[in-house]
Amino acid sequence: MMLLNLFTALLAVVLPNPSPSASPGQRELPTIVTVISSPYCNSLADHFNGAMAPMLANDRVLEGTSVQLDTLNTLFHQTNYVQQYMHVQDQIERQETTLNESLAGISRNIVMLRDGAALTTDAQAKAQVTQASWQLQTAYDHQRQLAIDLMHLYQSMLEFHVNYANPPMGGFSEREMTESQAMRDSKNWLHFDSQRTVIAQSEDQAVDTAYLAAQTYCVPKK
Repeated sequence: MMLLNLFTALLAVVLPNPSPSASPGQRELPTIVTVISSPYCNSLADHFNGAMAPMLANDRVLEGTSVQLDTLNTLFHQTNYVQQYMHVQDQIERQETTLNESLAGISRNIVMLRDGAALTTDAQAKAQVTQASWQLQTAYDHQRQLAIDLMHLYQSMLEFHVNYANPPMGGFSEREMTESQAMRDSKNWLHFDSQRTVIAQSEDQAVDTAYLAAQTYCVPKK
């Protein structure tokens, strides 16, 4: 099997384990420089990266969504709440559209990565690719759920006539003020932070698994 140079190498996306304070947008993507060319390795490179790259892009989109949800939680405290509401609505639409439009391609690459396990007869190599694909699947499932929930949030915002809202001081009615803080927190009822935690953990696990497979089966032994 011939060795490939940097420009045709397996571009295995490898993420260091981030500290708890690190955001998805700060992750680095080291690459493997030289690899063995084989159907198994080519599938691993093409489809793992084909899924992971847009998933990381989605993580960056969700960073922006986090800001918008924080604003949504407090905008009725402001005198210009109508302008802020319309801005948040516009941003949520852009973000949920970006997320939802990415889903089909991510899902397709995850399935093809999983199918690529059949390209080797090595049981351990099969197991590692299969495991990486299911770890990506877990991250994908939570990104998809957030994308759908944000689409519904946007639709609800469209149906709310903010110009006629006339909110009381602090943005909540007397009835709403008797509810728990969690019930008035958009991130809480979207399970936003907990879902992003699962996404990040599953992505990191998938990267570790895929990197091990690439190092074991797609890099020439010295």
